[in-house]
Amino acid sequence: MAALIADRARSYLLPVLVLVATWVIIASTTDTFRGEASVFSVLEGFPLLGLVALGLAITIIAGELDLSVGSMAALAGVVAVKTSSVGLVGALVIATAMGAAIGALQGGIIARLGINSLVLTVGTLILLRGVTYLASDNRPSQLTDFTVSDPLLERYGIFSASSITALVVFGVLGLFLAYTRYGREIYAIGGARDEARAAGVPRLRPMVVTFALSGACAALAGGLASLKGGSAAPQNYADLLLAGAAAALLGGISLYGGRGTVLNVALGVAVLSAVSAGLAARGSDASVTQLVTGALLISVVAIEFTATRLGRRAKLRREAAEREALPPPVPT
Repeated sequence: MAALIADRARSYLLPVLVLVATWVIIASTTDTFRGEASVFSVLEGFPLLGLVALGLAITIIAGELDLSVGSMAALAGVVAVKTSSVGLVGALVIATAMGAAIGALQGGIIARLGINSLVLTVGTLILLRGVTYLASDNRPSQLTDFTVSDPLLERYGIFSASSITALVVFGVLGLFLAYTRYGREIYAIGGARDEARAAGVPRLRPMVVTFALSGACAALAGGLASLKGGSAAPQNYADLLLAGAAAALLGGISLYGGRGTVLNVALGVAVLSAVSAGLAARGSDASVTQLVTGALLISVVAIEFTATRLGRRAKLRREAAEREALPPPVPT
């Protein structure tokens, strides 16, 4: 048990150190990025970037990747704005349900036909973007009743209604992945698919659940952001896929599948949100944010790769030393 806890703690160590170092550097060089305002700014990254990164991370844990999240968020934003007459909650439910349904369909096709998820989701990325342009008549969709978005503009200390919603989703999906049969199946097919199949783990169900959750998270993110902003443009969120993937990887989600938790995603999102909010407070261009994000991601990947290699070499040396210490076999 102690070894398991230590191993789990090590998986959080690097992203925690990166977050602390990033926060300290930005806070020490930016007067406006301090106190309650800085925490609020970072948490405001969770409703859009955080939810998309969370959905992407679940597909990565399952050994797949959903490339359609940006288009899904854009389509959901248009749907949420156009259905805002039913109220804030109703519009978000409709948009999220649509995303879950489309995601489940993607997962079913991937599982049934054995299609590579990258190939299929590239197609749906293009398809959903086209549907978004058609649904919006090729122009931004505007709220007709701006009181619908008022609850999303409320602030409760360091939280907003959007960030609270996102954090609740993080908590629920964290419990789902850790303590339910469906969550364990997602980890199983991502970590060792052949062994999972031999053990009787189905392929269809976890794949459907995985992509349904990814679609729902992206749709909820797009709906929240568009309703809060009061409009939805069909070209929105084109760069969201790369930012979400960067956040997941920065937090420690393994590209090899089967490893990582919701807390890893939250740490990665917090790092990117701190970078974005801190540089925005300094008046830096978006290109600087991309530059810093890329440098951080490369550094973290390099550190993890080096640590893994060194750990394997140390393990091999220990095993060799243990074999040498064994007494020679007694001749018969």
